Amino acid sequence: MISIEIPVIHGKYLNHLFESIRSQSFQDYEVTVVNSSSDENVSDLISQYGFKEVKEKVKLLKARYLAHHHSKGDYALLLDETRILRKDTLPILSTLNHDMTIIGEEEIGDSFWVRLANLDKENIMECNTSEAIKGFALPRFFRREILDRTFDKLKENLKEKFDEIVFPDHELIYYEASRVSNDVISLKDKLIMHYGDAKLSEIIRKYYRYGKSLKVLKETPYSNLIRVSRKKRNICKGNKFFLYLLYVTRGIPFILGYLF
Repeated sequence: MISIEIPVIHGKYLNHLFESIRSQSFQDYEVTVVNSSSDENVSDLISQYGFKEVKEKVKLLKARYLAHHHSKGDYALLLDETRILRKDTLPILSTLNHDMTIIGEEEIGDSFWVRLANLDKENIMECNTSEAIKGFALPRFFRREILDRTFDKLKENLKEKFDEIVFPDHELIYYEASRVSNDVISLKDKLIMHYGDAKLSEIIRKYYRYGKSLKVLKETPYSNLIRVSRKKRNICKGNKFFLYLLYVTRGIPFILGYLF
């Protein structure tokens, strides 16, 4: 059985996400939603689909832990409320037998910033390695026992700071999981569609928030993840000027958030 684990804060795309899950031909799954939203409609929607709800206002890493803690599948698929499954995602994943799987993604939309984000994703998958320290391409499909051991170690190392992490929640999971196992594969097929940042203002707000969250890692065993240099990418596709424009647009608010 596959456990689909979803933290929710806003719920804007939840109906679309839930429909993409329900339409899968592979039906041996469970869905656990950690609901940190103040919108009561989110609880109603979760109930309508018959999914499991854990209602608690928590930060993102804690939400991922709670979703996993309340699930019981042999494998876990870590999703977000903005990520939609292609109709054959679960049938494909159900055939795999690896500890971790990186899944190809595509941004939804056609704005300038969405096109650049898709080009960045293409470069990440085609031109860069999947080293956990870099945090470019992140596994979303995990064997259960790998995540069990990963969360135990993260809680032990982060102590009270575990509950404070928003970003880099997923990178921390992969970084620690890579110490447990090196059995990771990449599926370049784009099985997940993402509602990302279509506007400049959305990018600025998100990466400023990410930068502020990163400060929590100071004086922890994961302080090496603060280094900006680890994010240096290889570019082998597309226009380098526009890609660097994307990186600068993300990087400046990120650094400001971290500093202030």
